[in-house]
Amino acid sequence: MKEFNPKILIVDDEPNNHRVYERTLESLNLTFVRALSGQQALAIAHRHDFFLILMDVQMPGMDGFEAASLLLDHPKTCHIPVIFITAFARDETFEFKGYSSGAVDYLVKPINEEIVRSKVSVFLELYKEKMRLNHAYSVRKIAEEELRLHKDKLEIIVRERTEELQSTLNNLLGTQDQLVESEKMASLGRLVAGVAHELNTPIGICITASSFLKDENEEVNEAINSEQLTKKKLNKYLASTGQSLEIILANLDRASELISNFKLVAVDVSSEEMREFNLLDYIKRTILSLRPEIRRTCVEVIVSGDESIVVYSNPGAWSQIITNLTLNSLNHGYKNDQPGKILIDLKMQNDSIDFNYKDDGKGMDPQVAAMIFEPFFTTKRGCGGSGLGMYIVYNLVTQTLAGEIRCHSDLGKGCSFHINCIKNLMTPNEK
Repeated sequence: MKEFNPKILIVDDEPNNHRVYERTLESLNLTFVRALSGQQALAIAHRHDFFLILMDVQMPGMDGFEAASLLLDHPKTCHIPVIFITAFARDETFEFKGYSSGAVDYLVKPINEEIVRSKVSVFLELYKEKMRLNHAYSVRKIAEEELRLHKDKLEIIVRERTEELQSTLNNLLGTQDQLVESEKMASLGRLVAGVAHELNTPIGICITASSFLKDENEEVNEAINSEQLTKKKLNKYLASTGQSLEIILANLDRASELISNFKLVAVDVSSEEMREFNLLDYIKRTILSLRPEIRRTCVEVIVSGDESIVVYSNPGAWSQIITNLTLNSLNHGYKNDQPGKILIDLKMQNDSIDFNYKDDGKGMDPQVAAMIFEPFFTTKRGCGGSGLGMYIVYNLVTQTLAGEIRCHSDLGKGCSFHINCIKNLMTPNEK
C-alpha cells in the first residue's frame, strides 16, 4: 500500500477552534479539511473520504445534531464516525440526543488535548486497519480470479507443455546420439593426427639416410668408372652403408610398430567386435597412441598391474575409456606446464577386473564430482568441452562392459576412478 495522509473533517463555526484542533492533532500527520457550518459539512463529506468528523454541536442554521443525523442517513457518508464537541455541561438527555444522531463519542469544552489526540488516534488506527483489510481483500480477490482463470487453462497448458517437452526430449536424444558418435570420431581423429606426427620423425630419418646412401653410391660408382676406387674408399663406403642401413631399418621398425599399434587401436575404436587380448598390454598400446597429446604437457603416465590378465571383451570400449580418462585429466586437471603423474593400475580379483586410475591434478569439489557422469556437463563450456566424454565412459563401463565406475575427488588432491567389471563378457561356448 502506498503512503497517504488520512483526512479528518473539522466542523466548527469558530475559525480559532480549527487552529486549536489542528495544532493538537499535528503530530498524527493528518490532512485537515474545514467546514464552518452544518450545510458546508454535508457538501464536503460527499466529496471526500474521511476517517473521522469532529462536529461542534452549536452552530447557526443547522446544528451538529441535525448535520450528523443527515450524514448517518446517507449511504455515502453513513460509515463516517462523528465525535461531538460542545460547550454545554454534560447532561444525560443531551448526550443521548447526540448518540441517537449518530455520534460515537461526546466531548465537553474546554477539551483536554491529550484526550482528543488519544481518541482521534484510536479512530485513525481503526481506519488504517480497515484500509489494510480492504487492500488485502482486493489482492485476494484478484489472486482468486487469476487462480480461477489459471485453473481453466491449466489442462491446455499442461498438454501443450507435455507435447513440447516430448518433442524436445526426442530431439535431445537424437542430438545426443549424434554427439556421442562425433566424440568417438573425434577420438579417432586425434589418434590419426598423433600417429601422423609420430611417423614424421622415423620416416624423415629414413629419407635422410637414404639420400646419404644415394650420394655415397654415386660417389663409389664414379670411382669405379674412373678406376680410382681404393681400398680405403671401399671400406669407408661399406662402413657408412652399414650404419645407414641400420638407421633405416631401426626407424622403419619404429614406424611399423606405430602403424601396427595405430591399426589395432583405430579398428577397435570404430568397431564393436569382441576378441581375446592381453588387457595390460592393450592399455599400454592405447597410452602409446596418446603420446603426442601427453608430450604437450609435463604429465607422466605410469601403467602397472598384472601382465597375465587376458580378457574376452570389447577392446574398443577399453580404448575409448582410457583415452577419455587420460584426456580429461590432461585438459582439466593440470595448468599449463604443471608437472604431474597419472597412475593406472590393473588387478584381478576373483573373476572380475579392478581397474584403478588416479591423477594428482587440481581435483574437483564434491558437487562437481557428483555430476561428472551427467550428459553435457562440463566445466569448460565455450572452450571446446562437449560434456560427453565422461558420460560416454559411464555408458561404456555400465552397458558395454557390464561393470560399474566410481569417482572420488577433492579440491587440490587429484581425481581417481575405480572400474570393476567382469573378465569375460561371453562364456567359452558362446565364443
